[in-house]
Amino acid sequence: MKYLTVIALIVILLSIPSPVAANERRFGYTTESSVLPPGAREIELWHTDRRGRGYFYRRIDQRVEYEFGVTNGLMSALYVNITARSRDNNGDTPGGGTSHSTAISISNEWKLKLQDRVADPLGVALYGEVTVGTDKEELEGKLIIDKQFNNVLFAADLVGEYESSSAAENGAIVTDAEVKIKTGFGITYLFSGGFGAGVEVRNDNISVDGSLKHSSLFAGPVISYSTEEYWMTLTFLPQVKSFHGGTTSGGTLDLGEFEKYQTRLLFSFHL
Repeated sequence: MKYLTVIALIVILLSIPSPVAANERRFGYTTESSVLPPGAREIELWHTDRRGRGYFYRRIDQRVEYEFGVTNGLMSALYVNITARSRDNNGDTPGGGTSHSTAISISNEWKLKLQDRVADPLGVALYGEVTVGTDKEELEGKLIIDKQFNNVLFAADLVGEYESSSAAENGAIVTDAEVKIKTGFGITYLFSGGFGAGVEVRNDNISVDGSLKHSSLFAGPVISYSTEEYWMTLTFLPQVKSFHGGTTSGGTLDLGEFEKYQTRLLFSFHL
């Protein structure tokens, strides 16, 4: 956590005043179509806690994001990502020791808003992100659709990812490539005073060499709070059903590829 704090402080000190404008997120996993106006900037901090596999496993993902509006309807962002894992190095075989690993990567995001979720029949945006790190390279694209009816907001996204990762096995470097297709949906009610509460649902699918290996459904509550200066969002997302690749009795859950529980906290403030 100390590394993220230092990075955030450096970005703040190097930034000059900008117009106050929010790009608030009401969902932890589902992306919305809103973008920052030209010249506006925000710092966004991510903390994702993943727990529960068929063996001892815990993973912490932390991201520091510097967002900035480029032109009307277009924004970009730069990320520093840190992932830390602790796990039983025997996997699901009893008696192993605990191994620890840390990976660092950087990302660049671009989001183009095509339609507004309030003024138009539907909000529509396109999203692209590239990540380069110590153990992987990743390309990600999203189609985003959302709509706000009075105090009710819903959002849905279709995500495609290509990920190439490398690891050492028995003294040799092994490279794996995966294609991930994810669909997400969220609905929330916006109360007075800046509070929001709702539900998020996601389906994650992983293919290797053109064959589907894993598919699981996740669903859980989301709460949010927003002011003119900052906003925050918290989602708890347990795995509820495995459609392909299940490892528990009856194949109910896939605790080999996915975690049983995920919790994500987002916090953002204006520069």
